[in-house]
Amino acid sequence: MILIRLLPTITNSINRWFALHTLIQTKADFDRLIVEVVDDVLKYCLGAVNANMIYYYLEKRNYSLSEIPRRPEKFSEELRNVLGFGSRQILGAPSILEEEILEVLYKKLGLCHSIEKPPDFPRQIKKLRQTYATIGNTT
Repeated sequence: MILIRLLPTITNSINRWFALHTLIQTKADFDRLIVEVVDDVLKYCLGAVNANMIYYYLEKRNYSLSEIPRRPEKFSEELRNVLGFGSRQILGAPSILEEEILEVLYKKLGLCHSIEKPPDFPRQIKKLRQTYATIGNTT
């Protein structure tokens, strides 16, 4: 009887594992997923024009979106430079965006999480990347 009740939960877990396994075959796939999530969240929260302005700013700083998985601390720093920090901050915008990015990323990966507030974005991204570094090839 208990097994029958657990069957939907077990099936969902297996389905998530297979979806994740087909989604992420290599570290490069995982890196692309992070960049995709960052792009989606910035465009959804700020609009395409403002997201593109941030991308332009990052390019002028010799930092591209593709570097976020390898250097998340730089992204976090530059996001604060663009949106302000301390008393000049736009209503905590950098932390809110980082929290949203992490939340969407965890959901796409089918993982349960509890993000501390304010989120330690670089540490969380590095931790996730290290976790998935062993999946498939390490290209």
